[in-house]
Amino acid sequence: MMDTNTMLARLADDEHRSMLVASVEEWMPIVPVPADAPPPTNGIISRFAKPGFSFTNDWRYNDTDGNLLGCVARFDRPANGDPAEKDIAPLTFCAGPNGAREWRKKSWTSPRPLYGLDRLAARPGAPVIVTEGEKAADAAEKLFPDYVAVTSPGGSNAAGNADWSPLKGRRVIVWRDHDEAGEKYAADVSRLASQAGAAVAVVSVPASFPHKWDLADQIPEGVTVESLMEMLKQAEPAGEGAIPLYPAMPPAEPFPVEALGPVLSRAAAAISSKVQVPTAIAAQSVLAVAALAAQAHADVMLPYGQTRPLSLFFVTVAASGDRKSTADNEALWPVRKREKALKEEFEAEHKEWAISISAYNAEKKKIESDRKMDFDARRRALIDLGPEPQRPLHPFLTAPEPTIEGLIKAWATAPAALGIFSAEGGQFIGGHGMSQDNRLKTAAAYSEIWDGHAIKRIRSLDGVSVLFGRRLSMHLMVQYEAASQFLADPLLRDQGLLSRVLVAAPQSVAGTRLYRETPPEDEAAIRAYGARILSILEARWPLANGSRNELEPRTLTMTPEASAAWREFYDHIECQCGPDNDLHPIQDFAAKAAEHAARIAGVLTIVEKDDADEISGAAMRSAIVLADWYVNETLRLQRVARTDSKLQIAQQLLEWLRERQQIIGFREIVQFGPATTRTKRAADEALAILSAHGWVVEVSARPRKFKVVKEA
Repeated sequence: MMDTNTMLARLADDEHRSMLVASVEEWMPIVPVPADAPPPTNGIISRFAKPGFSFTNDWRYNDTDGNLLGCVARFDRPANGDPAEKDIAPLTFCAGPNGAREWRKKSWTSPRPLYGLDRLAARPGAPVIVTEGEKAADAAEKLFPDYVAVTSPGGSNAAGNADWSPLKGRRVIVWRDHDEAGEKYAADVSRLASQAGAAVAVVSVPASFPHKWDLADQIPEGVTVESLMEMLKQAEPAGEGAIPLYPAMPPAEPFPVEALGPVLSRAAAAISSKVQVPTAIAAQSVLAVAALAAQAHADVMLPYGQTRPLSLFFVTVAASGDRKSTADNEALWPVRKREKALKEEFEAEHKEWAISISAYNAEKKKIESDRKMDFDARRRALIDLGPEPQRPLHPFLTAPEPTIEGLIKAWATAPAALGIFSAEGGQFIGGHGMSQDNRLKTAAAYSEIWDGHAIKRIRSLDGVSVLFGRRLSMHLMVQYEAASQFLADPLLRDQGLLSRVLVAAPQSVAGTRLYRETPPEDEAAIRAYGARILSILEARWPLANGSRNELEPRTLTMTPEASAAWREFYDHIECQCGPDNDLHPIQDFAAKAAEHAARIAGVLTIVEKDDADEISGAAMRSAIVLADWYVNETLRLQRVARTDSKLQIAQQLLEWLRERQQIIGFREIVQFGPATTRTKRAADEALAILSAHGWVVEVSARPRKFKVVKEA
């Protein structure tokens, strides 16, 4: 492979050399373009032409208020005996290293703006034409003055990178280029615009039209503007009869960060600002860490007399690149510091233990082998020797993806309060413990631990394990595909694990995260939070008499005010769980909403004062606000069917079929399709769903064969 210096040496143009060097640095588009930025003049744009190419035209992208967002430029290379070429390049005004700002050959971060947003805003009632390319969009505006024409940047393969939400509620007609790439673009736009809430139709371009013809080309011989208008009027609804498998995802409600209390709310806001992640991601992280720290110290007594641990299970859904790991690192630093201190203590204690256990074993062996002793004498000697020295407890508080067997086995010599924390939660969800054969027993075990029950295991090789007084909190950060697999699993729902999980799936803020320095007040808030969590972790745990790792947490009672608020919330939720009521679809989770509120109230109470003995009305009201948010978030995800396993399987099959773009036999689907459809019954169910939604048609009964229809 050519090294960078050699490659640079082969560039004839010094300007192109400097551009290539700069391109490896991180530059981020500034949107909209600042008022003090130089306009993209012909001279500036021409600098980005490849050798031999000349600047031909550019198209300005504006927002709905007319503010410049950037532009797309066209450069052409004359034929001169070789085939003519064109180069279409996006140009944005960017911020770069050391405060530099300049125009760059760089596209917008996804989701990218549509070309023609200012046109859409100016004519809100006009029907919309979507073309493939800016030149065709401008031509469509002139040909069809009663319509607004838009397009997406990046060409026929980049429709999925654009933001189609401005088309919500609009009548949209897609006029594609007359080639295979145009057909694919029309299918992608139809699907994406439909999901955004538009009513979409597609123009059927006659086969007699020239290959690759678009609206910017000369009208074919024998065709008039009137006949083009007639084609526009006769556009067919996209994927007639096709219905999206999933409704469009509505936005999440803002996370009620202030309800976390002064320490946690300031930390969550500071982490959100510093790392530039949605507030919900930062809030999940700090609340999960707070539960990990608080769960050892107390349980909460519910108004009907039963106690519950303060342990909490969280799942945060975010895409790769959404900085979930970075946010979690900020929240977990006091835990890491405590684990480091425990490791140092462990190493010192382990040295002493190694010496003691060696001496003990030698003395025990000596007693057992002394033939001069009779039974009674040997028995007295062993009693005098006493039990063997206990191995020091393992110095960890968190683990990323243990199996349930491994966790229970290690827990005999590990701290009594632990956490499963992973910024790559897909490894946990897709790991051995959650495999097809093991997930039921794993889910049942975690549910028992969440409930605070004693852990009892009988195994032929490991013998009997009975562990009392253990507490476990959990925070898994997962990407959407793994989250769908986990949250849609009917077995986990029926077993009850999912009703014990607090889920957040906030909208990504990617594309808005321009570099900025962290304000001192944010660093101070994170330090204050860490100091408070560390003090709770270092506080003496309430242990059973004579035990090193069996908790006996004290009980937090509710004040009359807190109890009254809890009862009111309990009734409020219960009244919505019956058939035909709002929460009936998530009644399994809703049934535990009041308990979640009580646990959260207990955590907030311990964070405020680690030796508290009752939950105040204020703490309970804050916890109810948080629990109600989680109810709404769970309902939001359920309403768009993201947790329907059958739709998940159908979607996987549809994507597999799309990749092939051909007629597929049923036998091939069962043999080579997605793993979830490799049985006759599963394939039949998935195909039935796709057929009912209008996505596939059966083109042959014997043998059975299917094809994907036009996309909606």
